[in-house]
Amino acid sequence: MHERAPARVQFVKFRWAEHDGRPTCPHCRSDAVNTYKRRHIYKCKRCDRQFSATSGTPWAYRKLGFRKLMIIISVFADNLQAVTARALARQLRLNYKTVLLWVHKLREVVAHHASLQTLRGEVEIDGSYHGGYVRPKNTQKTRKDHRKVPYRANDRAFAVVGARQRDGSIRTWVAKQEAHARPFICEAIEPGSKVFADKASGFGPMRGRFQVFQINHDEAFYTPEACTNGIETLWALMRVMGRTHRHIAQNYLDLYAAEAAWTLLKSKKAEGQAFTELMDWMSKPRRSPLAGYFQGRKRFLPVCQPDRTLAQWRPAPRKGRIDFIKKDGTSIEFKPRRTRDKTWQEEWSFLSADTFLTKPDAVPNGPGVYALFARGEAALLTASGFVEQPGLPLWLHEGASHIYTGETYGIRGRLLEHLTGSIRGSPLRETLLAVQFDLGLLQAAPVQEQRALVEGRLTEWMRDNVIIGFKSCGYVRDMERIILSATASPMNLARSNVNAYTKSLHDRRRRFRDQVVSAWPEVAAPTVPRRRR
Repeated sequence: MHERAPARVQFVKFRWAEHDGRPTCPHCRSDAVNTYKRRHIYKCKRCDRQFSATSGTPWAYRKLGFRKLMIIISVFADNLQAVTARALARQLRLNYKTVLLWVHKLREVVAHHASLQTLRGEVEIDGSYHGGYVRPKNTQKTRKDHRKVPYRANDRAFAVVGARQRDGSIRTWVAKQEAHARPFICEAIEPGSKVFADKASGFGPMRGRFQVFQINHDEAFYTPEACTNGIETLWALMRVMGRTHRHIAQNYLDLYAAEAAWTLLKSKKAEGQAFTELMDWMSKPRRSPLAGYFQGRKRFLPVCQPDRTLAQWRPAPRKGRIDFIKKDGTSIEFKPRRTRDKTWQEEWSFLSADTFLTKPDAVPNGPGVYALFARGEAALLTASGFVEQPGLPLWLHEGASHIYTGETYGIRGRLLEHLTGSIRGSPLRETLLAVQFDLGLLQAAPVQEQRALVEGRLTEWMRDNVIIGFKSCGYVRDMERIILSATASPMNLARSNVNAYTKSLHDRRRRFRDQVVSAWPEVAAPTVPRRRR
């Protein structure tokens, strides 16, 4: 048995624990499945769909092996205070960003499980402010404690409000003020429970729903009537975590608070129970909200509002800051990478069709996208029935209108096919000839000479009126899709949206083939020599 097989078997047992570890199709709930010898996946006999032990769970689309994932959970669950992603990455010899994402996913599933708990009986509630620290002045006379109001930077300070059931679960929320979390606390606690709090004004109105006992911390830490030391232990642990992690990002404050609450509870559980809980929660069918974290889907902090809603908050960008990176030994200004939707018009090269046909080497023969622009094409497009849509403008370059866009892995060869080829290999040439035929612009000629005459006239017209634009890039199909979704391309029929104009072009091409091309003599397709294998 392979050394990683036991870890994979454990994942299978946790994934289908309700079916005694027997793989079950997540789509039709059938346990009649086939297995593969070379791949660790299953195929349902009823619906013919393939799935694995991680499909539909937060483990989906993983790149790490099962064994290393279990080690990450083990270290995360067994540590009684905190463990940094940097230390865990060094221990497992993994990339820091990989470990950081998986640890964040573990915190998120802990927070999700805690949000499903209901508190009852005796419940302690309290709040603590985190973040917003401003470095004090150097001179002692003007030095103030900037961690306290009114010197704290309130735009970056949040209150973590916690509710702890004695000998039970812990719930946490994040708000700008403690009173803003009161409606969420009332929903999490059963009516008639006993609530213990301090003298904060936001907890007084809860008396109509619960039995509220408050303690004045200016006089005592606890009294026989009220005590909140249980929930205040959470703030002590969060301060320890703050020193360990050095910095807790504010848009992940609720996840760190949920981790601290779970850490307090797991210290009283049996050995190995915390690991089993995490494996069970991560194996439940559910998509992780942190999926695509490093593809730009950064997380927002859910902040409690007075109107019982959650606002999505993210730190504001730092204004006036310029970052520099070293490239080839010199420092250059760092500019964040923009998406292809915003940069598709950049890095294009343009030249006339005549220049290209005179010197084809001016265009590389690698992968990329290309665009063809035609001068004086407005009259032809208008006569053919093309109408520019408001949300899809026509791309113009030096007075020429964009008529066609394509993607290829050999730009030079594809452009030569469009400009000097035949309608057999170029759909653009067939569309242009069909439009000219429908408008009566093709001149009559003997059938034997008509093909060469028509093709030659179109080649000369394109040599005189067409401008070529090309751009070398990867992911050529994605780039072509972005271009077609941002600008009009009248002669693109394969991937454009179906509308009245494209339907008319299809009808014209059909009539052109039936009435003209069908009478032309057949031309033998070019033979391609076979390669030796």
